[in-house]
Amino acid sequence: MSALATVRAAEGLSDYLEAVEERLGAVVRAHPGVVASVSSDALAAGGKRLRPTLTFLSSAGGEPPVVEGAAVELVHMATLVHDDIVDGAHLRRGRAAAWTAHGAEAAKAAGDHLFAAAFATLAAAGSHERVSVLADASLELARGEALQRLQRHDPDTSVEAYLERCTLKTGSLFAAACVLGGGRPEFGRLLGVAFQIVDDVLDCSGETVETGKIPGTDLRDGTPTLPLLLAAREDDTVRRALAGGSLEGALVRVAATGALERSREMALDYARRARESLNGTVRREELEALADAVVDRNR
Repeated sequence: MSALATVRAAEGLSDYLEAVEERLGAVVRAHPGVVASVSSDALAAGGKRLRPTLTFLSSAGGEPPVVEGAAVELVHMATLVHDDIVDGAHLRRGRAAAWTAHGAEAAKAAGDHLFAAAFATLAAAGSHERVSVLADASLELARGEALQRLQRHDPDTSVEAYLERCTLKTGSLFAAACVLGGGRPEFGRLLGVAFQIVDDVLDCSGETVETGKIPGTDLRDGTPTLPLLLAAREDDTVRRALAGGSLEGALVRVAATGALERSREMALDYARRARESLNGTVRREELEALADAVVDRNR
Protein backbone atom coordinates (compact mmCIF):
# COMPACT_ATOMS: atom_id res chain seq x y z
CA MET A 1 0.00 0.00 0.00
CA SER A 2 1.36 3.44 -0.94
CA ALA A 3 1.89 6.13 1.69
CA LEU A 4 -1.03 8.16 0.36
CA ALA A 5 -3.29 5.09 0.35
CA THR A 6 -2.36 4.44 3.99
CA VAL A 7 -3.39 7.97 4.90
CA ARG A 8 -6.65 7.81 2.99
CA ALA A 9 -7.51 4.47 4.63
CA ALA A 10 -7.45 6.00 8.11
CA GLU A 11 -10.70 5.04 9.82
CA GLY A 12 -13.18 7.90 9.76
CA LEU A 13 -11.06 10.25 7.64
CA SER A 14 -13.27 10.14 4.54
CA ASP A 15 -16.42 10.98 6.50
CA TYR A 16 -14.55 13.67 8.40
CA LEU A 17 -13.30 15.42 5.25
CA GLU A 18 -16.81 15.27 3.81
CA ALA A 19 -18.12 16.99 6.95
CA VAL A 20 -15.36 19.62 6.69
CA GLU A 21 -16.31 20.23 3.07
CA GLU A 22 -19.94 20.71 4.05
CA ARG A 23 -18.92 23.20 6.74
CA LEU A 24 -16.74 25.12 4.26
CA GLY A 25 -19.63 25.28 1.82
CA ALA A 26 -21.99 26.55 4.51
CA VAL A 27 -19.52 29.31 5.47
CA VAL A 28 -19.12 30.41 1.86
CA ARG A 29 -22.88 30.43 1.21
CA ALA A 30 -23.72 32.31 4.42
CA HIS A 31 -23.28 35.76 2.82
CA PRO A 32 -24.54 35.80 -0.79
CA GLY A 33 -23.01 38.24 -3.24
CA VAL A 34 -19.69 38.88 -4.95
CA VAL A 35 -17.63 37.73 -1.97
CA ALA A 36 -19.56 34.45 -1.87
CA SER A 37 -19.08 34.00 -5.60
CA VAL A 38 -15.31 34.48 -5.38
CA SER A 39 -15.07 32.28 -2.30
CA SER A 40 -17.12 29.57 -4.04
CA ASP A 41 -14.59 29.52 -6.86
CA ALA A 42 -11.77 29.15 -4.35
CA LEU A 43 -13.64 26.30 -2.68
CA ALA A 44 -14.42 24.61 -6.00
CA ALA A 45 -10.72 24.61 -6.87
CA GLY A 46 -10.40 21.94 -4.20
CA GLY A 47 -6.95 21.00 -3.01
CA LYS A 48 -5.33 18.36 -0.87
CA ARG A 49 -7.17 19.40 2.32
CA LEU A 50 -3.88 18.48 3.96
CA ARG A 51 -4.32 20.78 6.95
CA PRO A 52 -7.74 19.38 7.98
CA THR A 53 -6.27 15.91 7.47
CA LEU A 54 -3.52 16.83 9.93
CA THR A 55 -6.13 18.08 12.39
CA PHE A 56 -8.03 14.80 12.18
CA LEU A 57 -4.96 12.57 12.44
CA SER A 58 -3.73 14.59 15.43
CA SER A 59 -6.96 13.97 17.35
CA ALA A 60 -7.24 11.10 19.82
CA GLY A 61 -10.77 10.03 19.08
CA GLY A 62 -14.01 11.38 20.45
CA GLU A 63 -15.89 14.09 18.57
CA PRO A 64 -14.17 14.71 15.20
CA PRO A 65 -12.63 18.22 15.06
CA VAL A 66 -14.72 19.38 12.09
CA VAL A 67 -14.93 23.03 13.14
CA GLU A 68 -11.19 23.17 13.74
CA GLY A 69 -10.39 21.52 10.40
CA ALA A 70 -12.69 23.90 8.55
CA ALA A 71 -11.19 26.93 10.31
CA VAL A 72 -7.61 26.04 9.45
CA GLU A 73 -8.59 25.38 5.83
CA LEU A 74 -10.39 28.74 5.61
CA VAL A 75 -7.16 30.50 6.62
CA HIS A 76 -5.28 28.50 4.00
CA MET A 77 -7.84 29.37 1.31
CA ALA A 78 -7.60 33.05 2.26
CA THR A 79 -3.82 33.04 1.92
CA LEU A 80 -4.05 31.45 -1.53
CA VAL A 81 -6.50 34.09 -2.76
CA HIS A 82 -4.29 36.89 -1.42
CA ASP A 83 -1.03 35.30 -2.64
CA ASP A 84 -2.34 35.06 -6.21
CA ILE A 85 -3.12 38.78 -6.20
CA VAL A 86 0.30 39.73 -4.82
CA ASP A 87 2.15 37.35 -7.16
CA GLY A 88 0.03 38.15 -10.21
CA ALA A 89 -0.56 34.41 -10.66
CA HIS A 90 -3.17 33.62 -13.31
CA LEU A 91 -3.61 29.94 -12.44
CA ARG A 92 -4.48 28.16 -9.22
CA ARG A 93 -4.68 24.34 -9.36
CA GLY A 94 -5.21 24.48 -13.10
CA ARG A 95 -8.09 26.98 -12.87
CA ALA A 96 -8.21 30.74 -13.33
CA ALA A 97 -7.10 32.46 -10.13
CA ALA A 98 -9.90 34.30 -8.32
CA TRP A 99 -8.56 37.78 -9.09
CA THR A 100 -8.36 37.09 -12.85
CA ALA A 101 -12.01 36.04 -12.94
CA HIS A 102 -13.49 38.61 -10.55
CA GLY A 103 -10.96 41.42 -10.30
CA ALA A 104 -8.32 42.13 -7.67
CA GLU A 105 -10.57 44.17 -5.38
CA ALA A 106 -13.28 41.51 -5.22
CA ALA A 107 -10.69 38.80 -4.65
CA LYS A 108 -9.02 40.77 -1.87
CA ALA A 109 -12.38 41.28 -0.16
CA ALA A 110 -13.10 37.56 -0.50
CA GLY A 111 -9.74 36.67 1.03
CA ASP A 112 -10.42 39.03 3.94
CA HIS A 113 -13.83 37.43 4.37
CA LEU A 114 -12.36 33.91 4.47
CA PHE A 115 -9.84 35.00 7.13
CA ALA A 116 -12.59 36.53 9.26
CA ALA A 117 -14.83 33.50 8.75
CA ALA A 118 -12.11 31.20 10.06
CA PHE A 119 -12.00 32.98 13.41
CA ALA A 120 -15.77 33.42 13.55
CA THR A 121 -16.18 29.67 13.01
CA LEU A 122 -13.87 28.85 15.92
CA ALA A 123 -15.29 31.58 18.16
CA ALA A 124 -18.81 30.24 17.62
CA ALA A 125 -17.61 26.93 19.04
CA GLY A 126 -16.68 28.76 22.24
CA SER A 127 -12.96 28.04 22.42
CA HIS A 128 -10.86 31.14 23.05
CA GLU A 129 -7.73 28.96 23.31
CA ARG A 130 -8.23 27.59 19.80
CA VAL A 131 -8.90 31.06 18.41
CA SER A 132 -5.59 32.12 19.95
CA VAL A 133 -3.75 29.19 18.31
CA LEU A 134 -5.06 30.13 14.87
CA ALA A 135 -4.43 33.84 15.46
CA ASP A 136 -0.79 33.18 16.38
CA ALA A 137 -0.35 31.06 13.26
CA SER A 138 -1.88 33.80 11.10
CA LEU A 139 0.54 36.34 12.55
CA GLU A 140 3.43 34.05 11.69
CA LEU A 141 2.04 33.65 8.18
CA ALA A 142 2.03 37.41 7.77
CA ARG A 143 5.62 37.64 9.03
CA GLY A 144 6.64 34.96 6.54
CA GLU A 145 5.01 36.83 3.68
CA ALA A 146 6.77 40.06 4.70
CA LEU A 147 10.09 38.21 4.87
CA GLN A 148 9.52 36.85 1.37
CA ARG A 149 9.00 40.39 0.07
CA LEU A 150 12.23 41.53 1.75
CA GLN A 151 14.18 38.63 0.23
CA ARG A 152 12.86 39.16 -3.27
CA HIS A 153 15.53 39.25 -6.03
CA ASP A 154 18.27 38.57 -3.48
CA PRO A 155 20.44 35.61 -4.57
CA ASP A 156 22.54 36.10 -1.41
CA THR A 157 19.64 35.07 0.82
CA SER A 158 21.01 32.42 3.19
CA VAL A 159 19.54 28.93 3.35
CA GLU A 160 18.85 29.62 7.04
CA ALA A 161 16.78 32.70 6.14
CA TYR A 162 14.88 30.68 3.52
CA LEU A 163 14.10 27.96 6.08
CA GLU A 164 12.94 30.59 8.57
CA ARG A 165 10.55 31.88 5.93
CA CYS A 166 9.25 28.37 5.25
CA THR A 167 8.71 27.78 8.96
CA LEU A 168 6.72 30.99 9.27
CA LYS A 169 4.78 30.92 6.02
CA THR A 170 3.99 27.19 5.81
CA GLY A 171 5.10 25.41 8.97
CA SER A 172 3.08 27.66 11.28
CA LEU A 173 -0.30 26.68 9.84
CA PHE A 174 0.66 22.99 9.69
CA ALA A 175 1.63 23.26 13.38
CA ALA A 176 -1.67 24.97 14.21
CA ALA A 177 -3.58 22.22 12.39
CA CYS A 178 -1.92 19.66 14.66
CA VAL A 179 -2.57 21.64 17.85
CA LEU A 180 -6.22 22.23 16.92
CA GLY A 181 -6.62 18.47 16.73
CA GLY A 182 -4.89 17.96 20.07
CA GLY A 183 -1.51 16.94 18.69
CA ARG A 184 2.07 18.19 18.73
CA PRO A 185 3.07 21.34 16.87
CA GLU A 186 6.62 20.16 16.15
CA PHE A 187 5.45 17.46 13.74
CA GLY A 188 3.38 19.97 11.78
CA ARG A 189 6.13 22.58 11.73
CA LEU A 190 8.74 20.15 10.36
CA LEU A 191 6.26 18.64 7.91
CA GLY A 192 5.31 22.10 6.67
CA VAL A 193 8.93 22.94 5.83
CA ALA A 194 9.32 19.63 3.99
CA PHE A 195 6.11 20.35 2.06
CA GLN A 196 7.29 23.85 1.08
CA ILE A 197 10.70 22.65 -0.12
CA VAL A 198 9.02 20.06 -2.35
CA ASP A 199 6.64 22.73 -3.65
CA ASP A 200 9.63 24.89 -4.55
CA VAL A 201 11.34 22.00 -6.31
CA LEU A 202 8.16 21.30 -8.31
CA ASP A 203 8.03 24.96 -9.33
CA CYS A 204 11.36 24.40 -11.07
CA SER A 205 10.65 20.96 -12.47
CA GLY A 206 6.91 20.21 -12.62
CA GLU A 207 4.53 20.37 -15.55
CA THR A 208 1.53 22.71 -15.53
CA VAL A 209 -0.84 19.80 -16.14
CA GLU A 210 0.39 18.14 -12.91
CA THR A 211 0.97 21.08 -10.59
CA GLY A 212 -1.74 23.43 -11.87
CA LYS A 213 0.86 26.21 -11.95
CA ILE A 214 3.18 27.48 -14.66
CA PRO A 215 6.75 26.27 -13.97
CA GLY A 216 9.31 28.91 -13.04
CA THR A 217 6.89 31.21 -11.20
CA ASP A 218 9.31 31.68 -8.30
CA LEU A 219 12.16 32.59 -10.63
CA ARG A 220 10.02 35.09 -12.53
CA ASP A 221 8.91 36.64 -9.24
CA GLY A 222 12.44 36.73 -7.88
CA THR A 223 11.49 34.55 -4.92
CA PRO A 224 14.67 32.94 -3.56
CA THR A 225 13.68 29.31 -2.98
CA LEU A 226 16.07 26.56 -1.92
CA PRO A 227 16.75 25.09 -5.39
CA LEU A 228 17.25 28.56 -6.86
CA LEU A 229 19.60 29.61 -4.06
CA LEU A 230 21.67 26.44 -4.30
CA ALA A 231 21.89 26.76 -8.08
CA ALA A 232 22.73 30.49 -7.90
CA ARG A 233 25.80 29.67 -5.83
CA GLU A 234 27.20 27.67 -8.73
CA ASP A 235 25.75 29.20 -11.88
CA ASP A 236 25.91 32.85 -12.92
CA THR A 237 22.95 32.49 -15.30
CA VAL A 238 20.69 31.46 -12.43
CA ARG A 239 22.18 34.12 -10.15
CA ARG A 240 21.49 36.90 -12.65
CA ALA A 241 17.97 35.62 -13.32
CA LEU A 242 17.13 35.48 -9.61
CA ALA A 243 18.46 39.01 -9.20
CA GLY A 244 16.02 40.25 -11.87
CA GLY A 245 17.98 39.65 -15.06
CA SER A 246 17.21 37.54 -18.12
CA LEU A 247 15.39 34.27 -17.43
CA GLU A 248 16.46 32.59 -20.65
CA GLY A 249 17.91 29.15 -19.98
CA ALA A 250 17.90 29.64 -16.21
CA LEU A 251 15.56 26.77 -15.28
CA VAL A 252 17.62 24.36 -17.37
CA ARG A 253 20.73 25.54 -15.52
CA VAL A 254 19.02 24.98 -12.15
CA ALA A 255 18.49 21.33 -13.04
CA ALA A 256 22.04 20.99 -14.37
CA THR A 257 23.59 22.05 -11.04
CA GLY A 258 21.94 19.20 -9.14
CA ALA A 259 20.12 21.72 -6.94
CA LEU A 260 16.79 19.92 -7.33
CA GLU A 261 18.18 16.66 -5.98
CA ARG A 262 19.94 18.38 -3.08
CA SER A 263 16.75 20.23 -2.22
CA ARG A 264 14.76 17.01 -2.21
CA GLU A 265 17.32 15.51 0.16
CA MET A 266 16.72 18.36 2.57
CA ALA A 267 12.95 17.86 2.29
CA LEU A 268 13.44 14.16 3.08
CA ASP A 269 15.49 15.09 6.13
CA TYR A 270 12.74 17.37 7.44
CA ALA A 271 10.18 14.62 6.85
CA ARG A 272 12.41 12.17 8.74
CA ARG A 273 12.69 14.58 11.67
CA ALA A 274 8.90 15.01 11.62
CA ARG A 275 8.42 11.25 11.87
CA GLU A 276 10.91 11.05 14.74
CA SER A 277 8.87 13.60 16.72
CA LEU A 278 5.87 11.26 16.88
CA ASN A 279 6.69 9.17 19.97
CA GLY A 280 3.49 8.04 21.65
CA THR A 281 1.17 9.55 19.04
CA VAL A 282 -2.13 7.67 18.62
CA ARG A 283 -2.23 7.62 14.80
CA ARG A 284 1.51 7.37 14.33
CA GLU A 285 1.36 5.02 11.30
CA GLU A 286 -0.94 7.35 9.35
CA LEU A 287 1.05 10.46 10.28
CA GLU A 288 4.31 8.79 9.26
CA ALA A 289 2.67 7.84 5.96
CA LEU A 290 1.55 11.45 5.53
CA ALA A 291 5.15 12.60 5.98
CA ASP A 292 6.21 10.17 3.24
CA ALA A 293 3.38 11.28 0.95
CA VAL A 294 4.28 14.97 1.34
CA VAL A 295 7.79 14.46 -0.06
CA ASP A 296 6.89 11.79 -2.61
CA ARG A 297 4.58 13.73 -4.92
CA ASN A 298 4.50 15.49 -8.27
CA ARG A 299 1.94 18.21 -7.46
